[in-house]
Formats: sequence, C-alpha cells, structure tokens
Amino acid sequence: MSVVEHRGVSAQSAIAIAGARLVIKPVIGLYPVRSWSFGPLGLIESIANRIARPSRGVRAEHIEVAGVPVERLVPASGEHRADSAICYYHGGAFLSGGPGTHRRVASGLARALGVTVYNVDYRQLPDVGVATSVDDGYRVYRAVADSGRYRHVAVGGDSAGGYVSAKVVEFAHLDDARRPSAYFGFSPLLIPTVQDGDPRYDIDDAYLTVGKLRGLRRFFDRGPEALRGEDDASAIAPAAFPPALMVACADEMLRVDVERLHARLDAAGNACELHVFEGGVHAFPVLAGATPESAAALRLTAGFLAAAFDAHRSHRAA
Repeated sequence: MSVVEHRGVSAQSAIAIAGARLVIKPVIGLYPVRSWSFGPLGLIESIANRIARPSRGVRAEHIEVAGVPVERLVPASGEHRADSAICYYHGGAFLSGGPGTHRRVASGLARALGVTVYNVDYRQLPDVGVATSVDDGYRVYRAVADSGRYRHVAVGGDSAGGYVSAKVVEFAHLDDARRPSAYFGFSPLLIPTVQDGDPRYDIDDAYLTVGKLRGLRRFFDRGPEALRGEDDASAIAPAAFPPALMVACADEMLRVDVERLHARLDAAGNACELHVFEGGVHAFPVLAGATPESAAALRLTAGFLAAAFDAHRSHRAA
C-alpha cells in the first residue's frame, strides 16, 4: 500500500511541537549518556504509575507472564473480543518508561477494540542490554500466544518498543512459532546503529537527536542475552511479517526507519500501511487523544487491528 500522508497541524500539536523544541530537546541534548545517568530516569515511570489511570471502562491487573512483569488491561464494559489480545511494548530509548507512562495508549487500544492488552514491563538499560529487553518481550508473546486463550495475538509498540515488537515477529519466524496476527509501530526505532552519512542527521527532529542515539548505542550489548537475527530491524525478512501498520510524523528522524521497512515489505508484496502525519512529534499516538492527530492515529490503528483479527478469523474458518 502507498504511503498515506495526513496534512494539517492542529493547535494542540503545534503547542506540543513548540514545547518539545523549547524544553525537551535542549534537556535531551544536555543530558549525559553515562551509566550513572540512567538510574534517575526510572523516576519517570514511578511518577506515571501514581498518576496515570487506565481509560474508562478498562481494568488494570498487575501480573507476571513468563517471569516478566506485565500490566494486563481488560475491558470491563462494552463488547469484549475474548479471543483476541495485544502485546504492547513501551518506548523510552531502552532507558525509561514502562506500563505507567504508556497506560493511556495501551488502555485506549483495549477500550477501542474490546480486547485484552498485555502492557509489558521488559527489563532495560543499565541493568541489561537490548537483547535481554527483546528476550523478555518475546517470552511474554510466546506465553500469551501459546496459552490457548486467544485465536489472535497482535504485537506492537512505540519507539524502542517498536524495535522489541519487530524482533518478536522475527523470533517467532526463526523459531517456526505461531506468527502474530498483526504488527504495528508508532515511530519505531528500527535502525539502532548510526553511521557516518546517516540520512537521519539531515532531519530537524522536534526533540530527538541522532548524536544521542549514537552515544547510547555502545551500551546496547550489555547482555546477559545475546541478540540473534538482524541487528537492524528494518532488514528482517519480509516473510516474517504479518500485516503491518506504521505511523510516524513528517519531521522526525525515525521516519527514515519506517520508510525503509515499508519499502522492503511493499516490494515483497506484504500488506503494509504507512501513515505520515504533518502534525505531531515522535511517537505522538502515545498521547492517545490529547491531540486530534493522536486520536486519529489511535482510531486508524484500532481499525487496522480489527480488520486483521477479522481476516485471520475468516482465514482460519476457511
């Protein structure tokens, strides 16, 4: 499918973009990329856990799945697709964030679709490397998919979580395990390595910087798990992917990542949608209704997943 461009910038998004440029980007630019500096970022999740509430009509349960902490979000009202679930992987550059910071978007999907969402609290830097984050995410997916409770299990996430979920897709393919019913990524960080001449240097992102990603990359291989498959998730074999949807904004550096994966999937004949919004900042769907653009992104994601679940149901029935 061709790229869908969404024109126009709402007043709410204009404020968010200006705030990101004036406040968030300078802070990120000054914040040191050192092992000792990672710890304080955990305060963000602690605060979010205290103040963030699930969407109305969604119940949150804190459990463990395959030894990994998970927030299970279950619709408590309205139609409930009991045979469908989503594994959601939060963003935060493998450094920060968790179920609390991403409760709004995860519970928004649970409510919009009437499905159970597993909001995964995978381990992060500085305690472990990225391969261990991915391994945690994959273990949760396998436990949910192999539980016998669900006919349809989608995977997705934002930023770093978009990388984790893409690797989950790849691992399922490499292990000849059950393939996810769908993949979705909100500004997914698919290409973790920054090289000289990287086209992402040429994009004036509202708050991300390629230099910070380059500095962070040296901490990724901390173990204890070793990464298997592709380091660059945009190079994962198209045959691994179920129907896929990706969302990015026009002026963010990770647009390069999603365009590269979309081009590979499209060339291989895979079902793949890429939506590029003029109004928004990195991973803006996580705002889940705070701006018209985030609300629109959540609606189109819910529609895409509902169609993927229904198509999968029809295919299995045939």
